[in-house]
Amino acid sequence: MGRKRKRGEGTVRLRKDGRWEGRVVIGYDDKGLPKTKNVLAMTKTECVAKLESLKESVTPATAVKIRADMPFGEWMEFWYENYSKPMLRPSSQRSYEDFIRLYIRPKLGSVPLNKLTMNDLQRFFNWMRKDGRTLHREPGLALHGWECLSAHTYRAENP
Repeated sequence: MGRKRKRGEGTVRLRKDGRWEGRVVIGYDDKGLPKTKNVLAMTKTECVAKLESLKESVTPATAVKIRADMPFGEWMEFWYENYSKPMLRPSSQRSYEDFIRLYIRPKLGSVPLNKLTMNDLQRFFNWMRKDGRTLHREPGLALHGWECLSAHTYRAENP
């Protein structure tokens, strides 16, 4: 049995005709249905390589220069537009945009990336709970944006 692919990696399967097919969701239409693209290859390795190049060609280029002193609010907007939004349905897009605009920007938006710590995020979540806000997927939104910073190495180390 093969391993489970991570979210956003796409699907790779062996077709009845002996070829491998790779399929990835590139966005959603106005009705919220997924738009997909696929690649075909004779071997699984070839298919995975083609799928990776397809994903790179479909994802938008990063226009904003990421800086260590960039405020967390700007980073979350950048992360949302470039990494998260293309994979979300319209209703999820609205809730993410509202959460960033109403909660993250006012509370954590001005903190530079190189000064932001996990303690800052924990205080933010505690404030949300104390204020009576329900937290379902929103902590995942902020934490996922935080984890993406590790790829760019602009965040402060965890205490």
